[in-house]
Amino acid sequence: MQNTLNLRLAWLPLQRLHASVASTSLELVCALQKLMMVIRSADEAEEDAVQHLAAIVESSDDAIISKDLHGCVRTWNKSATRIFGYEQHEIIGRPISTLIPNDRHDEEPAILERIRRGERVDHYETIRLRKDGSPIDISLTVSPIRNKQGEIIGASKVARDITERKKSEKQRELLMAELTHRIKNTLATVLSIERLSFSKQQEASANRAFRARIEALAHAHGRLAESSWLNVPLRHLLEDALAPYASGETSNATLSGPKLNLSARCAMTLALAVHELATNAAKHGALSSPQGTVTVTWHEKEDALELQWRELGGPAVSPPRRRGFGRLLLEQALQQELCCTVTMDFCPEGLRCTILIPRQEYETGSD
Repeated sequence: MQNTLNLRLAWLPLQRLHASVASTSLELVCALQKLMMVIRSADEAEEDAVQHLAAIVESSDDAIISKDLHGCVRTWNKSATRIFGYEQHEIIGRPISTLIPNDRHDEEPAILERIRRGERVDHYETIRLRKDGSPIDISLTVSPIRNKQGEIIGASKVARDITERKKSEKQRELLMAELTHRIKNTLATVLSIERLSFSKQQEASANRAFRARIEALAHAHGRLAESSWLNVPLRHLLEDALAPYASGETSNATLSGPKLNLSARCAMTLALAVHELATNAAKHGALSSPQGTVTVTWHEKEDALELQWRELGGPAVSPPRRRGFGRLLLEQALQQELCCTVTMDFCPEGLRCTILIPRQEYETGSD
């Protein structure tokens, strides 16, 4: 009886240990199951991300290509086939130089060297070859590819076909060249009419003034032609107007202001106005005296550009008795053409002219 009791008492801890081990094993199994679910979920998410990325690559309108550090093609999407003509099985494993014209083979080593340094090549415009040997204008973006350890193992390349854009640019250049040629011919015709219109008995100064105004327009037109009729730097326009009155390498004119570009319409009208100011200064104002100076400053003021023309050191100034062409141009043409506000102060020490140009007629830029 006692032995039986002793056996039962000894069995109780073993039962408890078995139960404890069973409970621990169950918890461990549950934990492992949860871990497997997390891993499976992560794998599925990663697989979904890879599939999503692959779908983006395949549906892109741009050629998306990957290559190793030796320049051999590793992947090639459908748009690459559409743009360059090669099927995947024809190009994968071949050097990317297959697409490069002979006279541009030095580009690829330079690109690979930058990739090895971890640099990115952004919007590099160049020419590549299709399968049939025809050239194609493309814009390249090349980025390093890294493995999980962060080591650079290759490069991804996005190539965009810019052939149509290049054609449009060339067409625009041809049209601008034709426009420039026609306007120059028109100005030459105007000068011919001027020579025939003024007789020898008429005042020679009127003839010279008319010719000078046409030439001022021609200078402004030339500046516009340089920028494809987009804009003209204000400083360049002022320099052109004052250049005839510089003495050798020195000038008694000072220009000061931020970098601004004038619209084509503003440049043509303001060129005439500044020409008139410079001509008047050379005849009656500061530029008629070796000690005289002209200072032109400009700055943005609220929604307008304030341009100030100031003369000092010339003959004493008094208000004119009549309004000549120059003053009419400044006060009326600028107002009608550009909605400018013009103030002219005929101070005894020198003319001071202030022109307010509306914000829509200029933009910040570079000279």
